[in-house]
Amino acid sequence: MSSTPYRVFHCACFLLLCILCGPPSHAEQDQTDAKAAPHSSTGSLVISPQFESAGPFSDGLAAVEVGEDKGWKWGYIDTSGDFRIVPQFDAADAFSEGLAAVRLGDEKTGLWGFIDRTGDFVIPPKWNHVTPFSRGLAVVRTGNTMTGKEQVIDKQGKYVSDLKAGVVLPCGNGLTLVGISVSWDQRGVNRHFGFLDKSGDYAIKPAFDDAFCFTEGMAAVRVGDADTGKWGFIDSAGKFVIDPQWSFAYPFKDGIATVALAGSGRTKWGTIDRTGQEIIPLRHPEPLSFNDGLALASDSSYKWGVDQDGKTRLLADTHYGFIDRSGSHPIPSQWRSASSFSQGLAPVMVGDYPTGKWGYIDTRGQFIVSPRFDDARPFSEGMAAVLIRSHQADRWGYISR
Repeated sequence: MSSTPYRVFHCACFLLLCILCGPPSHAEQDQTDAKAAPHSSTGSLVISPQFESAGPFSDGLAAVEVGEDKGWKWGYIDTSGDFRIVPQFDAADAFSEGLAAVRLGDEKTGLWGFIDRTGDFVIPPKWNHVTPFSRGLAVVRTGNTMTGKEQVIDKQGKYVSDLKAGVVLPCGNGLTLVGISVSWDQRGVNRHFGFLDKSGDYAIKPAFDDAFCFTEGMAAVRVGDADTGKWGFIDSAGKFVIDPQWSFAYPFKDGIATVALAGSGRTKWGTIDRTGQEIIPLRHPEPLSFNDGLALASDSSYKWGVDQDGKTRLLADTHYGFIDRSGSHPIPSQWRSASSFSQGLAPVMVGDYPTGKWGYIDTRGQFIVSPRFDDARPFSEGMAAVLIRSHQADRWGYISR
């Protein structure tokens, strides 16, 4: 059985829960600070490199990994670098809505649960996979990706929906997205999606094969299976206002939506306006996500060559830059690697792997933090994780915004 349809649907459910139905991301919450002039200490190393791995700050805490040989464990530090939750977990995610997902045991057999800011389990570990909480809900899975059972839990750990039997996700606009009539075929799991009103009656009957919650008065829905079906947009009456025509479509945000067409083994992404007209032509290899008014975009070409191990293979020649909402390229493609903007700065790499160095540019494309790190992550809550390589070891620390 092909896993592609399942992965597409799982991705959609995750986005429904964690993006559309959730609070703004840290990057969005910090938009008001994005245009402020950098502080004189921007880029200063405030937590020394000492961690094997380091995650973003969230709710004032960051998950970090420390230890020796097979004794690596994850804990949580505060912005001073002190441990608030001692290293004791085998994997750990960022805090969201006061809870963080952590795993006890190895990747194959370990189980995930949720802790509070004291490090105590408020939901015991008993699942093979979990997502962060958003709007008080999280998706959990028992078993593997293909045959496991996915359900939705609340912050008390109680099941509120069984994703294999159906989907029930509140959208935050008075409507609830539901998926019913489950069946299986050689392409994976099938459901029909509709929307309930506050009284529990169908505001829009389940006539779609996949769907997102409503944003800005429209909902992205798919007609047909995950391989050949097409996405369009409906209004609150369930009528198409933009006909199905794309291989995938994300919900509208600030008047634009990211859409894609698949073909010749590659998916090309662009954006449309509320009438369905293209704003940015569908030619980008990755989805366009705007932060601080700019989206990371890459220009890629492929050729046969010899890799570092001496093996002949298809090599990607990729250069990253940033485009604005009109499709203009105010920051040309010039870096081998880069990440999205957050808090007004974006990490970019100067040079090639493995010797290239990372720094941070502002929305004009000018370096605010000079490229001197061996790897770098976006800013979150005024801190960014950076990698410093030495003869002894590679270790992560944090710089200030």
